[in-house]
Amino acid sequence: MEIIGTHFLETPWYGSRQMARFKKRNNLPFERHRVRLMRLVPIYQEPKTSKKHPQHKICPYLLRNAVINCPNQV
Repeated sequence: MEIIGTHFLETPWYGSRQMARFKKRNNLPFERHRVRLMRLVPIYQEPKTSKKHPQHKICPYLLRNAVINCPNQV
C-alpha cells in the first residue's frame, strides 16, 4: 500500500485500472482493489454536460395541465 500511495502522489490522474496496468508493465505486485480500499480518487476534469447556456431560451411545457385520454390527441 506504500507503493500505491507514493505512485498516486506522482500521478494523481491515474485511476485504479491505469495504475494496475502500469504496475503490471513494471513487474510490481499490485491488486486493483487496494486502490479502492485506500479510497484514492483520480483528479480529472469533469464533463460539463448539464450546464445551461445563459443565452438559450427556455420554452414552457405546454402540456402540463392537459388531460390526454386518447391517441394522437397531442
